[in-house]
Amino acid sequence: MSDAVRALLVKDADGVERVVPLEQQAVIIGRDPSSTIRLDSPYVSRPHARVELRGGRVTLVDLGSRNGSLLNGARISGTVPLHDRDVITIGDATIECLADPPSTGTTRILAPLAKEPVSADQLRMDTRTYEVFIGERLLERRLSAQEFELLRHLYEHRDRVCKRQELGDAVWGAARWDTNMLHKLMHRLREKVEPEPDKPRYMQTVPWVGYRLIE
Repeated sequence: MSDAVRALLVKDADGVERVVPLEQQAVIIGRDPSSTIRLDSPYVSRPHARVELRGGRVTLVDLGSRNGSLLNGARISGTVPLHDRDVITIGDATIECLADPPSTGTTRILAPLAKEPVSADQLRMDTRTYEVFIGERLLERRLSAQEFELLRHLYEHRDRVCKRQELGDAVWGAARWDTNMLHKLMHRLREKVEPEPDKPRYMQTVPWVGYRLIE
């Protein structure tokens, strides 16, 4: 097949690109040092996903990871086929499927992006360092892992309202939480982030639906 995947272009959050040829039957992606493709991120499970090459057919399977694996923006379930130019997202890294990989060089560092102006009250996050900023100022009170995960999900989906179900599942996992737990976690998060927690500037409640982050 002309679009048969022959290599994976891994793009880390720190700006490093790696080309990994598919020369073995199984490529393990995860945080564990023994992984074929190691992604050093708190959002990546130790064994996270596997790319399999069998009989010329390349597939992707999630290995029960906590945060899931996305293929072209959609969370996968079970085993799915991979094609040329498909994009896998795991944690804060992307992996592009290539049928015609580059012949020169397997690793390169991308030039840093130009820094955009930041307003004094703009909320920003660095998912690699677990840091939160208001403008250029680092948030004084460090967030817990659950508080950060809740804010991260809101931040990464700030173009829409996040429903309570997806937020709870993102923080605790399916069927491991209730509405009261989410309400209390949001209260603690607002206490640390909002200038006036009783009058939220960033994390707005959408009654009966969920929450939305306003930058």
